[in-house]
This record gives sequence, structure tokens and C-alpha cells, in this order.
Amino acid sequence: MLLELFITLLLIESQVLGDTSSSEEEQNSSQEHDDEHKERPSHSHHWGYHDQRSWMRSFSNCSGTSQSPIDIVTRDVIYSPSLPAIKLEGYDLTGQPELTLQNNGHTLQLQLPKTMKIVNGFDEIYLAAQLHFHWGTIEVPGSEHTIDNVHFPAELHVVHYNSKYTSIREAASKPDGLAVFGAFIRIGLHENENYENILSVIKDVSAEESNTKIPSFNVRHLLPNSLERFYRYTGSLTTPPCFQSVNWTIFNDTVTVSRKQLAALEKTLKAGHNQSLAENFRTPQNLHGRHVLASFRTTYSTRTGASPGTDTSSRTGVNNTQDGLSRGDILAIAFGALFALTLLSFCIYAYRQRQKHSKFNPDSRQNVIYKPATKEDV
Repeated sequence: MLLELFITLLLIESQVLGDTSSSEEEQNSSQEHDDEHKERPSHSHHWGYHDQRSWMRSFSNCSGTSQSPIDIVTRDVIYSPSLPAIKLEGYDLTGQPELTLQNNGHTLQLQLPKTMKIVNGFDEIYLAAQLHFHWGTIEVPGSEHTIDNVHFPAELHVVHYNSKYTSIREAASKPDGLAVFGAFIRIGLHENENYENILSVIKDVSAEESNTKIPSFNVRHLLPNSLERFYRYTGSLTTPPCFQSVNWTIFNDTVTVSRKQLAALEKTLKAGHNQSLAENFRTPQNLHGRHVLASFRTTYSTRTGASPGTDTSSRTGVNNTQDGLSRGDILAIAFGALFALTLLSFCIYAYRQRQKHSKFNPDSRQNVIYKPATKEDV
């Protein structure tokens, strides 16, 4: 029993963890450079999406109180106008060395150079490590985060680590270690040329643990056009070992891809024993009292909070002010008014039809004068 526990601990320590599966440590040889960005073979990960409850038995952090993803209830978010604007640097990789695209058995992942940075938006500078996707099937939308219990077809995550740590391995378990961008992907009418940089070669990594090189491009174009409207909360990795070390930024604006491009994610990749890699998303987790901040006023009424801190779960001094009717209230009023107008119109129409009928079809008994019979008539 002790031997099995020791081996398990060694595996967890040696693997590159789920969503943070790239190492940014400097290496001297080309082989070491490749290993810097690779995730360990997935057979060393004894977990899958089909039995997410088992994660809590094997990885203690997965049962924590600051887990991700979550359902963002727009009625309950806290409007925080002092959330700093996000500023990126080095995201345009055009003309730089090729990037490594990998099917690690859990997701489609693109390794990123640490020259990509978040230089404003947090107390520290965060360096990029990798990006990856979560998706479902045609019948089952596959975003991890949800908005008012609504799933999107897919979700993009761009993972960064705090520059005060030497590598993402070191940062992964630290409370301020990671900053992850989340962008919802929906279906549009046209192909997304920026996503085609990745999806055009997806067949080359259809097998688990396979990888290929792709030309560098402007990674900024994978994110929504505007980064000004976003939600912010503290959470965790959405895969084992579920370290509660992520400062999440979920963008309100979405990106679109064609139905054909999304199908490439849903149908191309394989995992395990040639099984289809799909529905690779974790179910939403309980907030356990955490607050979700917003850099903008949502459609629903919001609360206004004080200046934000990194640990949103300990915020105080929230002013519960109502800014207006909710979308549900507005819809209820609109449908009620429409129903009343329809009923009134019907009553007017019925009245006019009755009047018209009376005018052109008078009762045969109208205008008849009663006259008693006389003897002559008899």
C-alpha cells in the first residue's frame, strides 16, 4: 500500500499537469527543448472526463472550495469599475520560430513562448505557456464555463504563469501562480481564418500523444476583438490535480468559427484506445461564497463593489444597489403587454363583426306591426 502511494506521488510530481502541461525552463539540447513543452504521456494520468467524481478520490485539491469552471450568474456578479484594463505584449508571433501543436489525450494544445506576456491587468507580469480547447459534440455544447446555465459550443483557454516564478511547474501550485484567459467559441456563418492556422493541420495530430509544427501567427487574433468586457474570479485548474491557483478572466465577447471548423475539433482527435476525444469539459463547480467581478455592467442588475483584490473570495463592503429590471422582468412585462393588446384587438374585431352582421342581416321580425284580426279578415 505504501509502495503504491509512493509511486503515485512520484507520477504526480513528474508529470506536467493538465492545463499547465508546458515547462518554460531553459534547456541546452534540442531534445530537452522539446520536453520543455510536452505533457507527459497520458497513460500516466489515471483520470478521464467520463468519471469526474473519481478525481476527488485521487486528487485532494479537486474537492476544494475554489474549483473551476463555474456558472456565471449575471444577476449576482459585482460590477467593479476599477478592474485594470488588460494589456498584452508579444502576442504577434508572425515570422518567429514554429509552434508545437499537440494532442495530449485530453485536449488540443498549442505551446506558446514566454515572450508573450500580460503586462497590465494584474499585480504581476504573467508569461504565456500554452493554449488549449474544450469542446463537446453536435448534440452537446462543450464550453466549461457557462453564463446563466448556458453552454457555448467550445471554449479557448490561454494559460499564463506569474513571472516571479522560474517556470510554470513552480507556479502551478502557488495561490498567485496562474492567470488564464477564457474565450467562448460559437458558430458563425464564415470560417475564421485565424483559427484555421491551427485547425487546418488538426489531422496531423489525430492520434494521442502526436504533435506537429505549425507556422507562427498573431495569437491575439484568437481572442475576442475587445478585451474590455470580462468577468474575473479566483479558481482552479479544470483538470487534475485541480490546483486552486488560477486567476480567471472570462471574456464577455465571443469568437466565431464555422460549423465545419468546429466539427474538426469534435470529430478528428482520438484518445486512449482509438476512442473519440470529445466532451472534454468539466461540469460547473460550486462557488462556495466566492464573488465574480465584472468590468462592465451586465444586462441584469449588478452590485457595485470596492476596488478589486486578487482574492475575490474575501471581498467586503459590497453595496447592494439595484440598477434596473432584470431581463426576465422585462420579458414578462413585454409578453403581458402583447397579450393584453392582442386580446383588446380581438374584442374590437369581434364587436365590429357583430355590428356588421346586424346591419346586413336584420331580424325578420323587425318592422312588423301587430294588427288584430277583424271579422272581415276572418
